[in-house]
Amino acid sequence: MARTLLSRDAGTGPATAAYPGEAGAGSVGVVVGRDGSAREQLEGLLAAARDLRPRLRAEQAATEERGFYSEEMHDAFVAAGFFRVLLPKTLGGLELGVEAFYQVISEVARGCPSSAWCLCLAAGRTLTLASYWPEQAQREIFGEHGHVVSPMSTKPQKDVVISRAEQDGVRGLRISGTWKYCSGSPHSTHFMAGFELPSDDGEPVFHWAVVPRSSYTVLDDWGGIIGMRGSGSHGVHVQDAFVPEHHVVAATGMSAVSGDTAGSRLHGNPIYGAPFMAFAEGEIAAIVAGLGLAAVDEYERIITTSTVPGSGEQRSDHPLWQSKFGTALALVDSAVALSARGGQLYEEFARRSVAGSEPFSEERALRLNNLYLVAENQVWEAIELMLRSAGSRHTADGARLQRYFRDAVTVRTVADQLDLFAVSTTQVHLASAGG
Repeated sequence: MARTLLSRDAGTGPATAAYPGEAGAGSVGVVVGRDGSAREQLEGLLAAARDLRPRLRAEQAATEERGFYSEEMHDAFVAAGFFRVLLPKTLGGLELGVEAFYQVISEVARGCPSSAWCLCLAAGRTLTLASYWPEQAQREIFGEHGHVVSPMSTKPQKDVVISRAEQDGVRGLRISGTWKYCSGSPHSTHFMAGFELPSDDGEPVFHWAVVPRSSYTVLDDWGGIIGMRGSGSHGVHVQDAFVPEHHVVAATGMSAVSGDTAGSRLHGNPIYGAPFMAFAEGEIAAIVAGLGLAAVDEYERIITTSTVPGSGEQRSDHPLWQSKFGTALALVDSAVALSARGGQLYEEFARRSVAGSEPFSEERALRLNNLYLVAENQVWEAIELMLRSAGSRHTADGARLQRYFRDAVTVRTVADQLDLFAVSTTQVHLASAGG
């Protein structure tokens, strides 16, 4: 019997004909463990992301062509509050935490993975800024309205020049140089530049400096990558920018934290007291979880609107395609759950560290990092499975499933992969056990 294409709306009322995923949660990514206003706020953010899904999907091709999402979409993201999920309440934010942020990003990615990448890697730096910078810098950078869109790059090019300087009686650094792959830069208000400075003993120490939008140029150099073409991962060129000393911090919280931080003390919330490594890959996993849901939605559309080769039977009624759909759905739902669980563990490990009971160790950060990488691998497996059984026409240019496959390939080809981190995690674990 032919199946009517219905939305997987988890809400009440009759289902209506729709593109899959345009209504309702339709996945295991639902709000749990929250009460009162926090639950209402998160539910509202997720609903806003779902409402934007048809627009995001309709604009996917244009976003790829442009290299980043539109100004109108950015205004919609700002109005929805997506940039305030991690912003402390003391600065006018929602302060909903890491798990909530990951869930919102996954919902956006279900509409357009590239747009979610562009949004996430700029909005996520709110947590970094609120965790490690001193109070004066946070007040100055976030300003009266608390709106900061700050991409980061830890990949400076060879032309970077850093020198000590003083301006109007304020000590700081004079910075020039170019940084590549600064995702989120087209709509940015600031840029977080990473570089090394020699310590007192001459050893290089990695630092971050927050540079205002007036002091850098976003380069027109993004494109040519197989996927995530709309991620806004442009280069940034800084030319002789003066950055006050208190806007520069040593990246001592990259891989481990013990005790409180400037941010956890200032805002009274332990989520601002955890290592960057335990959060960063979670951003990518949240995007990829949403990418997986988007691919499942598209695959459902394909199998419910096409027939088995050589037969008039609808693919969705055939056990072979039912098996592939169910397997892909399970893999993607697991990735969504892993992403959310990673956010929960981040917050719990941070709470224990700030309380002084257990440090947020490098091993814990690495193992969280690897959990996220496993989630990404599961989505890759699901998308590859779906593409192989969808039919050749869905690998053509302009086909949505092809775009999702290209996006997944791009994630699979970045340098930070499980094979690399599994080695360092083992080394840290065995060294700790041996001690």
